[in-house]
Amino acid sequence: MDVRCWSLQYIAFALYFCWWAMYSVRAEKQFVNEWAAEIPGGLNSAREIAEELGYDLLGQIGSLENHYLFRHKNHPRRSRRSAIHITKRLSDDDRVTWAEQQYGKERNKRSILRDSAEDLFNDPMWNQQWYLQDTRMTPVLPKLDLHVIPVWQKGITGKGVVITVLDDGLEWNHTDIFANYDPEASYDFNDNDRDPFPRYDPTNENKHGTRCAGEIAMQANNQKCGVGVAYNSKVGGIRMLDGIVTDAIEASSIGFNPDHVDIYSASWGPNDDGKTVEGPGRLAQKAFEYGIKQGRQGKGSIFVWASGNGGRQGDDCDCDGYTDSIYTISISSASQQGLSPWYAEKCSSTLATAYSSGDYTDQRITSADLHDDCTETHTGTSASAPLAAGIFALALEANPHLTWRDMQHLVVWTSEYDPLAINPGWKKNGAGLMVNSRFGFGLLNAKALVDLADPKTWKGVPEKKECIVKDNNFEPKSLKADGVVTIEIPTKACEGQENSIKSLEHVQFEATIEYSRRGDLHVTLTSAAGTSTVLLAERERDTSPNGFKNWDFMSVHTWGENPVGTWALRITDMSGRMQNEGRIVNWKLILHGTATQPEHMKQPRVYTSYNAVQNDRRGVEKMADSVKDRAILENLPEGSQLSRISTTPSTGSDSVKGDKLMEKTLSRAMLQLLQSAFSKQGAPNQAPKSEPSEKLKIPYEHFYQALEKLNKPSQLKNDENSLYSDYVDLFYNTKPYKHRDDRLLQALVDILKEGN
Repeated sequence: MDVRCWSLQYIAFALYFCWWAMYSVRAEKQFVNEWAAEIPGGLNSAREIAEELGYDLLGQIGSLENHYLFRHKNHPRRSRRSAIHITKRLSDDDRVTWAEQQYGKERNKRSILRDSAEDLFNDPMWNQQWYLQDTRMTPVLPKLDLHVIPVWQKGITGKGVVITVLDDGLEWNHTDIFANYDPEASYDFNDNDRDPFPRYDPTNENKHGTRCAGEIAMQANNQKCGVGVAYNSKVGGIRMLDGIVTDAIEASSIGFNPDHVDIYSASWGPNDDGKTVEGPGRLAQKAFEYGIKQGRQGKGSIFVWASGNGGRQGDDCDCDGYTDSIYTISISSASQQGLSPWYAEKCSSTLATAYSSGDYTDQRITSADLHDDCTETHTGTSASAPLAAGIFALALEANPHLTWRDMQHLVVWTSEYDPLAINPGWKKNGAGLMVNSRFGFGLLNAKALVDLADPKTWKGVPEKKECIVKDNNFEPKSLKADGVVTIEIPTKACEGQENSIKSLEHVQFEATIEYSRRGDLHVTLTSAAGTSTVLLAERERDTSPNGFKNWDFMSVHTWGENPVGTWALRITDMSGRMQNEGRIVNWKLILHGTATQPEHMKQPRVYTSYNAVQNDRRGVEKMADSVKDRAILENLPEGSQLSRISTTPSTGSDSVKGDKLMEKTLSRAMLQLLQSAFSKQGAPNQAPKSEPSEKLKIPYEHFYQALEKLNKPSQLKNDENSLYSDYVDLFYNTKPYKHRDDRLLQALVDILKEGN
């Protein structure tokens, strides 16, 4: 009897487990009563098919010709199961090229989820917009803004440019937005009407789109909130995230009114959970292609995308097919300190960076908010992408003839690495361009970008070419843990053919890879010029056995290089999970570029200081100009070479191997500050100020370390030997400075005054 009872319990448990497994799989998708179909015969054929097969024809999908959306007359509105028999009947019709039942997609807004020029404008929050104005107390400090004011001073403020924000709606009657609202750039695809007004709820969940739009187009000098980057541009909203997001909804949003809208700003994407691999569906991909080919009267729509907030989850934006697209300008974030924020992702497709939030002590982004309110807490790459969109609007006002590829070239050629040089990962590619997986080609510089775009001097980039390199005799190669697979790819880059390439833009490595644990794979691609790029980093949370199916790994790191020569692909798994196994089934290398070098690239890129005075490690290098005491250097340990340490980045390296600490002699005051910062004694017990002839006991090699630590104060808060413990009472609690660098500078200035 007991045995039979236990057997029944085991059977019941097994049945429950099977049911749960089946439910979990089905729950991954929520199918809706909508079918998308490509019908070459056009509208009349679509109507005939709808009548014959029992559908209601809902209309054309966005701007996609011969693509239509149907609703079945005898099917529930939503279902956990796909109606395969209905789809098959539709796709089997000879008049239909392709058909697919629509299903909801998880799309996450890229703000951060956390636990439970002062007199220029009269807007009350203008002084908090640190990223748009130079708030330094002295020119010695690093410049913390996007160089927008010099563009405004030329009278360029976004006039005549239309931007639409693809998001959860737009509070278009907001006092700081209404004057710039464009109803022709707006639509509600969640409720299928022309009013994108967001749905209010107690948690203000749908504030995201209004905040993003405010960054771009808040009105200036109306005594409300702050100032938009392109404050005379027109802004619209596409409400598409407040409901089930299908491929058809995405395509309709991405392709909305492409001859009227110039720039599409999107601060969302697939789940940033560190385990999702997803890109645009068939319809959304076609909408991108249509916008690039037909948008803006053939010059191409500008698509700006937030790179993602999955840093804490170990995510890699190369697994996001929206930021990984050649058609989007993927924008990452830098904090107020010029550091890579905790939420930022690394990948080879990021083109550039704009400011956003950092750690809890950093200021965030100011914008309009729901209920005609204002906010100073907009965060994440969500906040960076609209800033970039606003800068691109300034460029389009200056030169409306720019193509989508012109804009990408301008971004690559004018973005600055110097303000972000404190971060690891910088390398110089074979064309002499500095690039980083965290930041792309660097921080956006609005003035430099608009200056280069001047229609009097800008020469449009040559016609785009595409060269596909593959091995028709390739046999699948086995992959396993602790193993290395290397594939050498020699190419002449279609030399002698119409699609020959001599100067690279994007590079795609399309591959099918089967593997038992996808997140353990690490993929690098080394160009013929020697630039090594990580196409895929390990993702600990990605335990999927599904691998990659014809996935495009895209890189911009070899921009400007000549692709001729031998490339090398390297796939490894260093996880130590010896049970892992799989194979690379097929691949092809897709080179995008031009047959001749663009005009602006015929001279090498010259990187100059972002400031009038060059700063090293966020703020202290040139203070030596204020107080010079060669006796200090003479008393340093023998062999000190502070004035000879090189900052030249090595070609093909993953990081800059040294920073130029000093070109001139170090000031005694600076050494005193750094000595106290690393002293083992507390501030009250420090030795009195020494005379110039006395030695200051600070090892020269600590200077670099000091600069590093001074820029990571969050690591020093509990360190009794830190700058915080030495100077917090004297400087940090008594002076209301906006930025850490300002406070550090004041500490130095006060010591200099003492020394004089």
